[in-house]
Amino acid sequence: MKRASVLYIAPVLPACQGNGLAMRAGLILQGLARCCDVHLFVVPVAGEGAATSEFVRQHTARVGSLELSRYLDPHFGLIARVLNPEERFQAELAYPKPQLSRFCTSESVRRVMEWAGPRIDAVHVMRLYLAPLAEGFLRLSASARPMCVLDLDDDEVRTRERMARLAAASGDAKVAAFEAAEAKKYAVATKRYLATFDRVTVCAADDTTRLGAQFPEATFMVVPNGCAPPPASSARRPLREGPLRVLLVGTFGCYVNRDAAFFLCRDVLPALRRLTGRQIQIDLVGSGGAEALGELSTPAREPLRVPGTTALSPAVKIHDYVEDLGLLYSLADVAVVPLRAGGGTRIKILEAFAHGVPVVSTRIGAEGISVADGKHLLLADDAEAFARACLQVKENPELACGLAMRASALLHERYIPARIVDAVSALYAGIEGHEP
Repeated sequence: MKRASVLYIAPVLPACQGNGLAMRAGLILQGLARCCDVHLFVVPVAGEGAATSEFVRQHTARVGSLELSRYLDPHFGLIARVLNPEERFQAELAYPKPQLSRFCTSESVRRVMEWAGPRIDAVHVMRLYLAPLAEGFLRLSASARPMCVLDLDDDEVRTRERMARLAAASGDAKVAAFEAAEAKKYAVATKRYLATFDRVTVCAADDTTRLGAQFPEATFMVVPNGCAPPPASSARRPLREGPLRVLLVGTFGCYVNRDAAFFLCRDVLPALRRLTGRQIQIDLVGSGGAEALGELSTPAREPLRVPGTTALSPAVKIHDYVEDLGLLYSLADVAVVPLRAGGGTRIKILEAFAHGVPVVSTRIGAEGISVADGKHLLLADDAEAFARACLQVKENPELACGLAMRASALLHERYIPARIVDAVSALYAGIEGHEP
């Protein structure tokens, strides 16, 4: 039997490591490649485009990309030329589509169709904002139309509404207005597209229940996020002595990750200082950190010897993108996820599980992962409780070891790449390719 051909439209170049979106894209690519010849088309609104990697080449039949500068919606192009910043911002709020959909035009739809060619058996689109690029396939007759799958990954409407509320509560009126407008635009897109795709995938079972109740005509399936344990991982031995080392990993160009870093340093850190005389070291690690979090940093007393360190303070060290996080995880007493908004699932929690580091998270931060408070990690939402949880991990090595051990077992049971590859492959079980 000839292998089926699938057109995979992704907003970022798939990867084995890096930010969460690229890692999810990479896991999906591996699942598709198991049963299909993958024609990867990258629309780089969230990352790199044309440049490929050995990982991508191993799992694809060919790779193409959309040249964004050639396919910007003329409407949005006019908005970008408005000179007055406030008038331009108001025009952006009134733009009818999510901003990440601004390259999804009739011309870009034609470009995708032409690049794909006539022998496509399935179309897999990652993220709701790229769903318009499947319009050409969705409009075909039933006999000619390929199987169409939309990977929502996240419930954009709920996520944007949460971000708007968080920004409003923090006094960021402009961010709040933008996210509230985006939530409404995503609500329109959700109603338009969910029922038109043959399958809709999400990363958390709770999302299938909630969205299934709202859109009973759509067919939902769970494709969880995942993370592979590092090849040289070994059992860590938490120590009660020494400084408390706290690690936060994230992409700080993202508003919720920036907010998490500021909450950690401005609210949790003072609480830690009130609760203990122990030395405290916070490492903030991720692309965009030096620029977005610079005001948190001052010169350091004891620089950590990790490539990419840029701005430091006695308690807070800001690192930009670090390719190998192994050293930072090996030094950390606790990995924290102090998110106060968001959706989907946090791959960084799974990454900490993979490295054997105990996790303290807010409840929103741990959503979508089948964890139990006190069993796999510790949950806390206010600054005082969050600080106490971090200290509890440091001062009780038995607790730290138990959390890490049970979290690792959960990871291997549900969230290693093989589980995700299996879930993606199951979507396409039985699909047949065109005969030449």
